[in-house]
Amino acid sequence: MAESELMRFGRLVADRRKALGLTLKEIAEAGGPSDVTSGKIERGGIAEPSARTLRRLDTGLRWKEGSAARALLGGDPVPLEGLPAAAPAPGGGAVTAGPDTVTMSLSLVSDLSGLAKRLENVSKQDEITRADVTAVGAELDVLVDRILRSWVIAQLEMKVGPERDQKDFMVEMLIGDYLDRKPPVSASKSDEIDLLYMRWLTGRASEDIDPQMDRQFTARWQKVKNKEKKPK
Repeated sequence: MAESELMRFGRLVADRRKALGLTLKEIAEAGGPSDVTSGKIERGGIAEPSARTLRRLDTGLRWKEGSAARALLGGDPVPLEGLPAAAPAPGGGAVTAGPDTVTMSLSLVSDLSGLAKRLENVSKQDEITRADVTAVGAELDVLVDRILRSWVIAQLEMKVGPERDQKDFMVEMLIGDYLDRKPPVSASKSDEIDLLYMRWLTGRASEDIDPQMDRQFTARWQKVKNKEKKPK
């Protein structure tokens, strides 16, 4: 990645931190990278920030998910305070699924379109660095995982439930080892909740949730079951 691009990225990070009135240490305490890492980024000293670092920058700087990755590739970050208020949705909220369909929200379609454009821009560069590929790959990993996970959850909601037979062979075939995978490094909190909900549906999350979360998951699952019972 060209030095001028790294310096631009560093200025965006530094300007945002100063606009928030935070020190490097306070950014770290807010969930961002360490003060040493952020300092190096602001000075253009890290040529290939990892996907995890980019995600932490989004958190610490209160940017919309994926903003740091976009900024690294020449785009503009989106501050959370500039987004319209919305009620939090259970799980990711950007994808819904049925037995053989997946429905994506316009926001997710827009994200995929923007990602394709950024990938095209990267492919046109004279020199492609690992940082360029990492930034795009991190976003793609989250979006694809979100789509696949939504379909898997829909199947589990229809076929099983929190009190299912632990030896259900068909369910094991359906999900394979998906239950054991970790959230992508750039995943949001809602993505992590979806993965936990998926494990809860198969009876594998008893030690990872508290009573309040258990009630929330029960209500979420019951809402689906009640919808199934409604006359067509």
